[in-house]
Amino acid sequence: MEYPDKLYKFLSPERIDILNNKLIRFTQPSALNDPFELQPVFGEIFSDKEMDDMLKIDFKLVEEELNKKLSHLQRRERKKLVKKLVSQAQKNPQTLQEEIKNIIPIIKNEMTNFTPRAKEMFSDALQKIGILSLSEKANHPLLWAHYANSHKGFAIEFNTNHEFFNRRRSDNDELFHLRKVKYIDKLQGDRTLLQINGDDIFATKEISWEYESEWRILAPLKDADVTVDGIDKIFLFSLPLSSISSIIIGALTSDNLYNEIKKILLSVDFSHIELKKARLDHSTRMIHIVKDGLIQS
Repeated sequence: MEYPDKLYKFLSPERIDILNNKLIRFTQPSALNDPFELQPVFGEIFSDKEMDDMLKIDFKLVEEELNKKLSHLQRRERKKLVKKLVSQAQKNPQTLQEEIKNIIPIIKNEMTNFTPRAKEMFSDALQKIGILSLSEKANHPLLWAHYANSHKGFAIEFNTNHEFFNRRRSDNDELFHLRKVKYIDKLQGDRTLLQINGDDIFATKEISWEYESEWRILAPLKDADVTVDGIDKIFLFSLPLSSISSIIIGALTSDNLYNEIKKILLSVDFSHIELKKARLDHSTRMIHIVKDGLIQS
């Protein structure tokens, strides 16, 4: 998947501590502003067809299991015995299948009763995952209004080519890399647990959130560098300054915050970071992001 060159994190004025401490929060699902975030979206664990498919006799697997169970026997003796047992089963598979059919209703009933508990366990497990939410839009008024204290805060512009945004440990790793959030009309609850994938769980939201154009990174909260206790625990992860390309001052940011950020960016560690300003264009009702030449020294 191709990433946007830049992604943005909108912040209220007090979050200037991110620059001072070089730590950024990954938020647990229970503390997000969307109460439906990372909630289980499956209706049942298995469908009837999935259950039937799982309980079909696979004689190759039967042979493998018998070999494991009889591993204590000598190879020749084991091979002869396994062949005999598999042959007997293949001659009369109906008997085995009938036995399986007899227990299917019991299994299905147990699965139905267990489904609410499975959803609860699933949801509890997801609380161990933290989310860093970013947007590909720097000039959306609702993002500035909702996440930057009504344009009084600031935004961090990240360079997505930085290694911080792609630290996945394998092709199947759900963590430590950027993923684009997809937006759908209705979260589908009629699918089974086997039919949902990582994106369905970790990167799907209802279409009402589409304006955010969100990308996100997931990380296990146990790996946080700093944990702050409170009503909602805060999990902070080290943020490499080299991943930041600019700071954007909100259109209604106070002079105090502007001067404080400017002072920070003039220090050696921040010398590569540009200062930009969000400008309100009242004639077009648009926000323009422009460079702030005052940062040059």
